[in-house]
Amino acid sequence: MKLYNAMEESYLKENLIHKWVTNIVRQNDGYEFLLDDEVYLPVYKYALKITKRKTVKLNLVEEKVLQIVSIGVHQVDEIAKILGITRPLLDVTLADLHVKDLISVSSDVCSLLKKGEQALSNLERVEKQQDIMKDIYMDSFKGKILDDITRYQVVEKGIIDDNKLEPLVQAEDMKVIVSRFEDIQEIFQDEYSAIRIADGIRTETQELLTIDGIESVYVVFIKIPLQVFVSTNGWDIDIVAAKKKYNELLLEYKDEIIRQINDKKVLRAHWKKKTIQEPYNGECLKEVERLVETIKAADFKKKKKQKEIDELQMKILSSRRLLDGEVKVLLDYLAENAQQVEMSVDNIDDWAYDKNFVGKLSHYVGKATLKIKYQSSNNIGKAIERIKQGHDVAEYKKHEHGYFICWKFDDIYEIYGLPSEQIAIDRDTTCIVVDYYLRNLNENVKLFL
Repeated sequence: MKLYNAMEESYLKENLIHKWVTNIVRQNDGYEFLLDDEVYLPVYKYALKITKRKTVKLNLVEEKVLQIVSIGVHQVDEIAKILGITRPLLDVTLADLHVKDLISVSSDVCSLLKKGEQALSNLERVEKQQDIMKDIYMDSFKGKILDDITRYQVVEKGIIDDNKLEPLVQAEDMKVIVSRFEDIQEIFQDEYSAIRIADGIRTETQELLTIDGIESVYVVFIKIPLQVFVSTNGWDIDIVAAKKKYNELLLEYKDEIIRQINDKKVLRAHWKKKTIQEPYNGECLKEVERLVETIKAADFKKKKKQKEIDELQMKILSSRRLLDGEVKVLLDYLAENAQQVEMSVDNIDDWAYDKNFVGKLSHYVGKATLKIKYQSSNNIGKAIERIKQGHDVAEYKKHEHGYFICWKFDDIYEIYGLPSEQIAIDRDTTCIVVDYYLRNLNENVKLFL
């Protein structure tokens, strides 16, 4: 194993303790844990065509020109003389006022228009403009405008299709977008109608009038990590946020997510049978009593002595049955320090064609050298090529090892799984539930020595 100094070792141990606490599956009364995974809610990121009303305070020259014309001075040269400015400079202002329909100019004669009268009365001009309003986000389930996208974990690419929720609202549905006018208007007022200040004076305000169309739309995704449970006395599915910070988000979309799981529109891979040839190699070790309570209490404590950290690590890394949610944390942690990882699997095809598994393989191996022992395969060449999409394979060979799946880290620790079938959703659907166990191959050897 890699050598670490005392400070690094302490940090890694504390990091393990905190990750362990935050990833343990919470108890869900009346339900048994099936699996943990994540789903991704499609969110539409729009650039919208809009019409806005702009109210702009007249500058001093504009105001004086309108005043002079209003009292009956119409000749351009005379107006320039009164203002004391050159004719070319005045022509620029007149052209601008003409374009804005405040005055008319013909044959060097100016006339005040109705909008000009209104502008002079209020000392401000009002005009309509077409514009593009960018970065408007709408969820694809409820058509809800998300006013603060930074609250969520947004992902743009690299998502496995099996984890993508199916949208209920189409991106091009203008009726839905227009129905959210008030919400979009609020965003416009907060972000787009910035009041410009010059010498402490308000010079411009903007107001959203209409939403006219879609300039562009791009799909991003909000990540929702969750845990899936099945009823202890039936097949009903329930889901719980993997971490407390996702509670509110999951609650809002929970019913629809469950419906899509039940309809096998998402997380389909979990309902496909892996090959099970029981019994498998691996002892059914016992859990460490009151482990959760002990480590939660320690994690809550801000200042921990090194002896306390060492004792906690010894408990976490002792030979035992792992709790629900632990395995990914421990795989990631052990991989962080390993030089070599040996993965033993029964049918390698089952794992190679599991996109979720392959996609996370690098977390389970880290920078270590990966060697694979497998008991069966229909096409080992294709299977290894798919495995290599997640991590390079230094060596692979057929070997009768007897494991369903087993990870061995530098011949010091191994994590192995014992599978069973669990009926869920309906009588014809099963899920492979794997109980994981950690074995310290040398209880007297410390992790960082």
